[in-house]
Amino acid sequence: MAVDGIGGSSSTNSVNVVEADKVGFSGLTAESFMKLLITELQNQDPTEPLGNAELLAQLSSMRELQSNIELSDTLKAITTGQSLTQAAGLIGKEIEGQESNQSPVEGVVDRAFVREGIAYVGVGSSELPVSSITNVQSPVTAE
Repeated sequence: MAVDGIGGSSSTNSVNVVEADKVGFSGLTAESFMKLLITELQNQDPTEPLGNAELLAQLSSMRELQSNIELSDTLKAITTGQSLTQAAGLIGKEIEGQESNQSPVEGVVDRAFVREGIAYVGVGSSELPVSSITNVQSPVTAE
């Protein structure tokens, strides 16, 4: 049986493409939940319509899902900010560590940045994640 789209004008099935890391419940947005709810309401059995309690429960679930998504996004933003603050605190310090290709790096940190949610520091032309730093010390000043 073909299900009409939300607009009611199409009788073909459609598939939404979701990012690879957004599968299962993590790929379900409040908008997609609302589309499912509307589709369910449009296609319910007229002799046994969805009761008010069931409808309210589903709407409550949708709001809870939306709140969880917003909270998750906020926590990611806070974590990213803290990681950048930690990396920025290393500017001017001498560090030792390894790049992702296992090359040893040592020198004075001259920049800090976040790429794909991971904090990095730069030493000259090298970039290494803060988690790969093995030693930090204040630079030796000539007197």
